[in-house]
Amino acid sequence: MNAREDGAAALYFHLFAYGTLLSGGAASLLAECERIGPARVAGTLYNIDDGYPALVLAGGGWVQGEVWRCPTPLLDALDQYEDVAAGVFRRVAVRAGGRACWTYVAGPALARRLTPLGRMESGRWVLPPGLGTNEE
Repeated sequence: MNAREDGAAALYFHLFAYGTLLSGGAASLLAECERIGPARVAGTLYNIDDGYPALVLAGGGWVQGEVWRCPTPLLDALDQYEDVAAGVFRRVAVRAGGRACWTYVAGPALARRLTPLGRMESGRWVLPPGLGTNEE
């Protein structure tokens, strides 16, 4: 890695989005970000109370989403949006679309809501009406 890449890495990060942060959803939070394209990670997707998805990095499936390139100062706002402090989600590193990315996985506060009935076998979450539409 050269000095220019080191500086760019400090200024930006990649985010794997699979739920409400997908294009057309709460993507206004990602207004300063650049959508790189579709990607997937190994894991299992759960529907939480028909309102939002949660990723668990276990199981034999794939979770579909997209990679975004975002300015580093946005991490604090994303942590707040995902309610990291309350344990709803945790920010972890994954590899998606050939890039090292941050993503948000189910935290301890969601453990009891990860039930077999909520498992989304397709690995793809579709934005509910009123939150926009997924772009491909």
